[in-house]
Amino acid sequence: MRKSAAIALAALLVFPPATRAIVIAGGNGTQNSSAPADDPGFGNVASNGVYLGNYGGNYWAITATHVGAGNMVLDGLTYNYVPGSAVTVLNSDSSASDLTLFRISSDPGLATLALAGTNPGTNAVVRFVGDGLKEDAFTQWTINTATNPDTWTVVGSGGDAGGYTEVSGTGMRWGDAVVAGATTVDISGRTTATFYTEFLNAAGSTQGATGDSGGAVFYKTGGTWYLAGIMSAVGTYNNGTTPDGQPANTAVFTNLTFAASMADYSGFIATAIPEPSTYVLLAGLVALAVAAIIRRWK
Repeated sequence: MRKSAAIALAALLVFPPATRAIVIAGGNGTQNSSAPADDPGFGNVASNGVYLGNYGGNYWAITATHVGAGNMVLDGLTYNYVPGSAVTVLNSDSSASDLTLFRISSDPGLATLALAGTNPGTNAVVRFVGDGLKEDAFTQWTINTATNPDTWTVVGSGGDAGGYTEVSGTGMRWGDAVVAGATTVDISGRTTATFYTEFLNAAGSTQGATGDSGGAVFYKTGGTWYLAGIMSAVGTYNNGTTPDGQPANTAVFTNLTFAASMADYSGFIATAIPEPSTYVLLAGLVALAVAAIIRRWK
């Protein structure tokens, strides 16, 4: 098989369909639809972003910019977007990335996620939680490269490429993938630092699909799960020519999933929403100041 080109991107849909999931090799669209036993934060993920947690009484979330800020549905309950709270995460040159922070108006009572300070390395196993299309039938294709775009034809066996057709799913799902590298890509006109995974022909391997933008990529290290990235785009099967003709709503082995890197934007995020420990420190300093004033006036 020919390998996907990292730069041959198809941004995941801005307005995903109402019911979705993710694509899992060897699956039938029903697996992994509830939180795993080793749960990285399944309940914190909505169809349009990830709830980060309570930061000093402000309830912050993050999503892909091309999805946009909005109300979040978590555990069946709707939490309203705070108008005007959206903050586009910026690159070092002040250009916009494909990450946006925003606040919701009330506390969903979920844990505050740990945010990754470093990217997972190549060959690290990460866990997706997303709400895009799910896998349908395993499919093989022959590819005629004499046409432009290439012509893909479904065959029963002996194809040049294999993977899955995609159909509407049944809600949030999780799955594991292997990190293949890191790169900077243009997503919907926004330069974004990402790491990416490759869809492997191995049971359980996971691929992002239409509708998954804004979903979470978690990484476990030292016994702790960290939010490492936000799903933003997928790469299409490519042999060095563009367009390559990969059929719509398909997930083909060697396709890539790109996640906007939390680590690369950790400085900006920490400035926009200081870590909860910062609030604790500030509260302690305020308490000390008040105590000093009381002593002074006694």
